[in-house]
Formats: sequence, structure tokens, C-alpha cells
Amino acid sequence: MSNLELIPCPLCGNHSDFESLNINYKDEHISNYGSLYAGSQKSEWKICSQCGFVHQNSRPSKEDLNLFYLTSSYHRGIPESYLLENGKHYIEFARWYYLEKIQYAIANSNLKTPGKIFDIGAGFGGVLKIFAQDLGWQVYGVEPDTYLYGYAANHLGLSSIQNTILDSNTEIGDQVDLVFSNHAFEHFADLGQVMLGIQKILKPGGYIFTAIPTYYKNRSDLSLQWMNSAHYSMFTDQSINQLFSQYGFEEVTHTYRGWNKEIDDLWHLARFTGIKTDPQVFYEDSSKVKKYINTINPINSIINYPIYSNYAEKIKAINIFKRRLRFIKNNIKLLFISPKSALSNIKEKLFNLFNKK
Repeated sequence: MSNLELIPCPLCGNHSDFESLNINYKDEHISNYGSLYAGSQKSEWKICSQCGFVHQNSRPSKEDLNLFYLTSSYHRGIPESYLLENGKHYIEFARWYYLEKIQYAIANSNLKTPGKIFDIGAGFGGVLKIFAQDLGWQVYGVEPDTYLYGYAANHLGLSSIQNTILDSNTEIGDQVDLVFSNHAFEHFADLGQVMLGIQKILKPGGYIFTAIPTYYKNRSDLSLQWMNSAHYSMFTDQSINQLFSQYGFEEVTHTYRGWNKEIDDLWHLARFTGIKTDPQVFYEDSSKVKKYINTINPINSIINYPIYSNYAEKIKAINIFKRRLRFIKNNIKLLFISPKSALSNIKEKLFNLFNKK
């Protein structure tokens, strides 16, 4: 028997008026949750008729979901390559995956660097390692998964990460300039407690950067596949502002086109003013939300499929081509200045290419 319960809307508190969504994709994650979803083939998603927020409902309790993460049930161990050469392979991946998001957060705030950062759901520690090692920031964070926490603390040397979930009881003995959250807000079982924790650790006037999956302004059907048992909330810029406004945060900027490597996510930057504003300003029309998800979203996916299918691989191939083109141009110039050096560069490049294969 499953342990699912009906919940009020996580944003506006509406208890009874919801519109159901039928998401016609296989839920790849539900089997990982064991008895929490026993007897269910996929999660249930609803639109709040009062504020238009899309969320999983019914779902397991906050307590069960938090325990699920704290018992290391969500992630399945550590890739072997991450353990090699003091984490060199993981750090290379982390720079590829996170650096543009980090640059976006810093560029769009008026923070003086280096500063202090807190990462919510620090994972293997990639964001904090980049901030500490490359940018010279003082770093803090939380990661509930014991395996991921252990890797970040022991292999990457990030001793200031705590093995817990962010809530109003979190203590770091400091306040930070920037809170960073990458694909974590959709996993939070208790958004209110997370926001109270953020208020506690963030300096007045500080910033929060959030990257989150979304169904809105989509370029693929991944946007609907995000609605699975591993995610409990699906945000737009309006709904994240609805949440933040209740805790004294004001949007600085957002984009649905922040990254060329992963599509159908929202980047959002907000400033902690401490002034609560009316969340109803950000309510969305539930009928329009439903029309978007059922009609406009699938049309967007079809139109954009030729361009954005396997998009990360396409971008990777383009970048490899650009690097090789630059290499050729630079060494053609070098041939006229120092033929010996140019030939040596070409031989080394060919040697490396063949050795990779």
C-alpha cells in the first residue's frame, strides 16, 4: 500500500480546488521510491485552480520524502571516474556543467568578489569547488545524501558542507552573499522551511540564484518528462516569484534560454530585500496553464525537435569543430613564423587523437 497524501497547494495554501494533468510519459524514477509509491505506475500532477501552480499531488509526506533523501536512496553511488586523479574528471565536468550558471549569477548581481556562497543541495560539490578553487570564495552548503556529501567532503576537501536538509534550524555561524541552487527546488518537500533557512543564512541585500526545470517556453518534450515522481514542484518565473515574494525576495532577472547544454530550464536571480510583497500579483490563470501544458507545449516540442533533440551532443560537436578550426588557423600562421614549432604542435595533436581512440 502506498503512503500518498493529498496536500494543500505549496504556494497559496488552497486545499481543495485543483485541475488534474495527464502526463503521458513513463515515470522512470517511481520504482526507486519503494513503498512510498507502492501500487502506482506514475506520479499525479495537478494545477492549483487558485494560483496556477503545477505540483505533484497526491504525494508522500514531507517527513517521508526528507527521510528518503537523508538515507541516500535517491542517488545510486559514485561514478568510478570521479574517484580517479583526486577528482580531476569530475571537476572538469563540473566546470563544463556549472560555470556559465555561476557567471550568470555573478554578472547579474552587484556583488563584490570574492564573497561567501551557500549551495543548497551541493551534490558532489562541483559548484562549491569552482567557487573556492577558481574564484577564491568562502563556501558553505548542505547535501542530504551521505554518499555525495562524503565525496564532496573527503575527495574534494569541502569540509564546510553539512550532511543535512536546509531548514529553519540550519546554522553556519555566518551569513553569505549568494545562495546557489541548481535543480534542487523541484526536489524540496517543504518549500516553506527551505525559504526560512535561506532567510537565516543570507545577508540582507544578498542574492539567490536558482536553476530549475520548467514546462514553460519549452523546446522539447523533456519539459513534460520533468513531471515525475522525483520532482514535487514545476516552476515558471511567475510561480518562483510568487514563492519568493512571501519571504522578502525581489526578482533581478530571469531567462529561459540561459544554457546551450540543457534545455527546458529556468534561470532566476532574486535579491533579498526583506520586504514581503503581495504574492497574488504573480498568480497564473489555471485554465491558461492547462492549455499551455496540453496544447502549446507539445506544439513547441514538435517544432523545435529537429534543432534541440540531442542538443548537448550537438553543442559538444560544434565546440570540438571550433577548437580544431582555431588550432588549424593558429598553426597555419605559425608555419610562416616557426615551421618546426607548428609541425611539433600538429604531431602532438595527432598523437593525442589516436591515443584517445
